[in-house]
Amino acid sequence: MSDPHRVRGRASRTRRRCGAIAAAFAIAACCGSPAAAALFRTGQPVMGTVLQVTVVAADEATARALAEAACAEGRRWEAILTTWRPDGELAGLNARAGTGPTPISAELADALRDMQRLSVATDGAFDPAVGGLVDLWRGPLPPTPAQRARTVPARIESALALDGTRATLAPGAKLDAGGIGKGMALDAIGRLLRAGGAEAAYLDFGGSSQLALGAPRDSPAGWRVAVSGLAPQQMHGVLRLRDAALSTSRALGGPSAAGPIIDPRSGEPVAGPRLVTVRAGDASAAEAWSKAVIVFGHDGVERAQASGLEVLFEDADGVARTPGFAMEPLDL
Repeated sequence: MSDPHRVRGRASRTRRRCGAIAAAFAIAACCGSPAAAALFRTGQPVMGTVLQVTVVAADEATARALAEAACAEGRRWEAILTTWRPDGELAGLNARAGTGPTPISAELADALRDMQRLSVATDGAFDPAVGGLVDLWRGPLPPTPAQRARTVPARIESALALDGTRATLAPGAKLDAGGIGKGMALDAIGRLLRAGGAEAAYLDFGGSSQLALGAPRDSPAGWRVAVSGLAPQQMHGVLRLRDAALSTSRALGGPSAAGPIIDPRSGEPVAGPRLVTVRAGDASAAEAWSKAVIVFGHDGVERAQASGLEVLFEDADGVARTPGFAMEPLDL
């Protein structure tokens, strides 16, 4: 169950931040004609990939300003959640594991609470406390038996304690935002764009995480998103995405430079090949559940559907999808 005080606090911070942005766009927006909406696209490097932003607004100046603000918001969340740079806020928290309570920003506190909530919702199949295990399996060779014996599966429920904006990490614990960081950044950008007066928008983080706000005027059913398959260049079809998010995760098994998807229950990489695409109401949930279904395998499809999500699952045995995961042929 969510904490109503926390939800109101986040909403208040969002209103304050986005209110200033909305005010900055008000003059440009009021000069535009509803019949002459403009579209602006941009792409910038964020979180180790390219964040592509498409914004539809009253006029080109407003659309451009909103798109640039969206990229800036993505970089702001990168600074909060990255563990790849020592100056990242989450990286700093990891470095202080075992040293007692650490002051953190309200944004990071909210993000960590959402991670805890999503871990519970997925019965622990999604768990960002696997950071140490991801490091163990990252690289060209598997870890030795001695290395594996020294690294035990971790759970965020026991590794992290939160008290307002103070976080305590257990000794040796390491949190890895991974894909969930992209999802949280997309959700934050979505809130900013809505407050700034965007008519519609489509956000794409490197092809693996997307968020759609509204729909373009020439496609009222939603933004057209190609759904990829396991094989290189394979596409299953086109999904119409409107006011929803999409996340795709792949498990190949074994070590990799980026680190494999770890089963938090066993501490081992998920056996591949597996591909999962999840459609959800927000990008954070889509990211968490795409990892959880990868971990659960076929059983995860029913689990996600019971939680109100739509799923496509593919492995060596074929493709399974929930009835609501509707696609169109690629040539439409």
